[in-house]
Amino acid sequence: MRWPATILLPFTLLTGACLGTDPSEAILGQEFELAPNQSTRIVGSDLIVGFRRVAGDSRCPIDLVCVVEGTAGIELEVFGGDVSGPVLVADPLPATWTDGTYQIQLLDLLPHPTAGRAINPDEYRLRLVVDRPPQ
Repeated sequence: MRWPATILLPFTLLTGACLGTDPSEAILGQEFELAPNQSTRIVGSDLIVGFRRVAGDSRCPIDLVCVVEGTAGIELEVFGGDVSGPVLVADPLPATWTDGTYQIQLLDLLPHPTAGRAINPDEYRLRLVVDRPPQ
């Protein structure tokens, strides 16, 4: 009987493709976006950058006027280069972090807060770019 193999082979290929075993990739100098607990391998380097979570968000809601703009504590995971492990960036965005070999620019954290609405941790998206630091 040949029909079970005809049915099972495409099914096996489809389920294997859905596993997502290949990490996403970005090129040095290319802007990209990460969701919480998502990582990206930087092509042409040994660097993997992951966005773990937002450790704190005191940014001023976009529909209010604030005396201070506030900050967002962003926890990254960096592997390769001169650092391996967690990195916490808690500056107003845009912010830059470097290990001397690579520079990570955190461009924006979305969504922007609005008055009276809490942001679900899974909603966050971090826009960033990884490059070599200027000489």
